[in-house]
Amino acid sequence: MNLNKKSLLVACVLAAMSTTAFAATESTSSTTVTNHDTPTSTSTRVTREQHSTSTSSATVSSTEKTSTKSSGASVSVGLGRLGDYVAAPIISPQQKAPEAIKALQNVVANDGYIKLGQLAMVKQSGKWGLVGTDGKVLLEAQFKEMESSISADGTFFVRRKKELEHIKGDGTAVAANSEEAYQHYKTDKYTRKAIADAALDGNVQKDNTEYASSSYTSFSVKSKWGFNDASGKTVIEPQFKEVYTGFSEDRAFVKNAKGKTVAIDGSGNTVFEAPTNDIDPYKNGLAEYRRHISKFNFGGLLGLAVGIGLSNHGGFYYGDAWNPVYDGVKRGYLDRNGNIVIDSKNDAVWPMTEHGTLVKNEGKLGFMNRQGQYVIQPGNYDAGIMDYSSSLIVLKNKDNEKSGVFNVVTGKQVVPFVFDSIDFVSPTRMSVVKGENRQLIDMNSGQVVFTTLKDMSIDVFGGQYAWVHKGSAEYQLIDETGKVLFRDKDKTISQAAMFRHGYAPVKSKGKWGVMNTNGEWIVQPIYDEVNVL
Repeated sequence: MNLNKKSLLVACVLAAMSTTAFAATESTSSTTVTNHDTPTSTSTRVTREQHSTSTSSATVSSTEKTSTKSSGASVSVGLGRLGDYVAAPIISPQQKAPEAIKALQNVVANDGYIKLGQLAMVKQSGKWGLVGTDGKVLLEAQFKEMESSISADGTFFVRRKKELEHIKGDGTAVAANSEEAYQHYKTDKYTRKAIADAALDGNVQKDNTEYASSSYTSFSVKSKWGFNDASGKTVIEPQFKEVYTGFSEDRAFVKNAKGKTVAIDGSGNTVFEAPTNDIDPYKNGLAEYRRHISKFNFGGLLGLAVGIGLSNHGGFYYGDAWNPVYDGVKRGYLDRNGNIVIDSKNDAVWPMTEHGTLVKNEGKLGFMNRQGQYVIQPGNYDAGIMDYSSSLIVLKNKDNEKSGVFNVVTGKQVVPFVFDSIDFVSPTRMSVVKGENRQLIDMNSGQVVFTTLKDMSIDVFGGQYAWVHKGSAEYQLIDETGKVLFRDKDKTISQAAMFRHGYAPVKSKGKWGVMNTNGEWIVQPIYDEVNVL
């Protein structure tokens, strides 16, 4: 167990490449959901000509702006227009983050450690210690490994040598011994996993039916498999050659006496024959299945990114912190009756989210809902990142190499294909590049609130604050309104992590410390690593 390097990644899981042959011949027809903002078709293809009409050659302008200089970088702050795209809301007040994402955001917002005066875990000479919000050392660097509790209760899991300890911020023991500490640690990890799994599973409205089979466990007698209930009573006699999944939503996948992969219900009756034995249990009405392919080439896709991840500096990344390419898995999805909702024979199918998933077929990329209907019609697109909390996704139009934004629930295009790049940097802010400018856009109003040069980066917001910088230099701090709060006039900052509870790990002259939102050092930069709590 490597405590200090573990991280909670909430995003689509990259499934392993299947090695099971796919022999099924079923296919399903494509169904479309009409929207009035994207080209519609009853087929799965959209022509180049249809998409080229959405291109705009307008230049970016800004009004009511004031200009300043920072280490040679021209910066302008103020409200404005997005070229010929009149400023308009990109997200509506009715849009709400999924409950699973809210659970993660609650973890982010938990300031229990700060309220106790505990600011950050710090590493020095290979050992970890603890500093307080006043910058003073609370625990000398003495632990080989150190991790805070997810409950933010002022306790930590540490190792001095081999034995695991559960301690308070003053070093006193919470657990009587290593075994008890490990039980506490397991509970903590279980909580972390449950929160992560909820987001990964899509947080869809679940079937409220209580199935007795949910408690069934498999057992074998003379190489034949059956199921017992929670009391140990046999409810399905041993008869199957193999069990591929346990029961979920009153379905389990097994190999029957004829060697076929089938789904059975809680009575042991066959419901349908499955297309492959490389299949997952049902989650919210869908089961992912996979088929083996000898080779694949899906280069060029930017991939689907969702959720929030715990960074190695104590902060939580949002949106584009984790942006994997399509993983090459030939996946599809079945409903509880065995109908193929999304076919694995498509060119590419991304992992399922609450609202659906990206599907590429015949070279065209679109977004299907969980019923297998196209919400965003297929086009000549590459996939960008997805803002899971507001149900928005970036798509790149390969005809003009420009990016825009679509709502994956309504299918409407809310930002046209006019930007060179688009990144979501908070639940209400996105960073765009057009021409020589990078702009920060308030997605509630559609207005530009901050403008800088395109070679400047706007980092992910931590609360209301974000770093702006050019590579490892020219650091400045802005708030959500675009106001510059601090500039590194002495040019000593070479790296800065996201703010959390008003504090950020900052690297200066090769060492890490902690700054507040005024750019003041709360913890001097003398440490090898810093994790804000």
